[in-house]
Amino acid sequence: MEIVNIPIIGWCNGVNCIFNNVKKIVKDNPNTKFYCFKELVHNKASNQILKQYKIKIITSLSAIKDKKNSIVLLQAHGTTQELINKLKKNRINYVDLTCKFIKFNESKLLKKQQEGYKTYFIGNPNHQETIATASKFKSTEIIDIFSWKKTKFLKNKKSFITNQTTLNSDKIFEIKNSLKSSNILFDNGCCPEILLRQKNLKKVVKDIDLLIVIGDNNSNNAIELTNIAKANNTKFYLINTPTKITKKLLKGYTKIGVCTSASAPKSLYEKIYKKLVSIAN
Repeated sequence: MEIVNIPIIGWCNGVNCIFNNVKKIVKDNPNTKFYCFKELVHNKASNQILKQYKIKIITSLSAIKDKKNSIVLLQAHGTTQELINKLKKNRINYVDLTCKFIKFNESKLLKKQQEGYKTYFIGNPNHQETIATASKFKSTEIIDIFSWKKTKFLKNKKSFITNQTTLNSDKIFEIKNSLKSSNILFDNGCCPEILLRQKNLKKVVKDIDLLIVIGDNNSNNAIELTNIAKANNTKFYLINTPTKITKKLLKGYTKIGVCTSASAPKSLYEKIYKKLVSIAN
């Protein structure tokens, strides 16, 4: 049995920067209670790391009793304007840890709106990034990635289109190529590192007979990696714990590819890889 590692392994640069920021925030604010609203990233193993810094995950601001000496960490995928308004109203300190690429896309949307463009945002309507974008840009039309063909674009009005950072690059190019209008400015908002992970997988996906994607089922970029395997008729498993790796699961496969989602920590990959090697040998 051969095991093929498909780069990039572990956290993306953005998630790595976010966790470095978390360390610094905790260090620079002694005698402070820290909270994270819902989850920092879409990965259970990564969110568990917050416990090392005594950061409590909450789903309601009512859980914060000492508002004066507390700091709320906001999600990497973006936060709704409504939540930010509540934090300000209740005078609760917070740190916005939104991914830098998401912030970059938001700045482009704002700029184009100010320039008079009709703006569109393509995304999964149930994903936090899309929900947060919709809340901040009320006049931006949200295009459901699953039913984008139903959208009637205003081709006689100058329009700007961008998208969720974790979508499949092939789908974005398909949408872009379908829009034949000089009035439409299309900006691919996918994270460069997400695109690179997809590209690296496409290079080998036809040469393996099983793909192990390390990530959670609420991680859109992990789902997109499994979609690449599906499109190439390659068997795959989405794994978020080494306990799911068994001899029975791997029986009959000779060449196994392993890749990670952008929010899966390297420590999780190492545990799963070790389990794979022990079975392979």
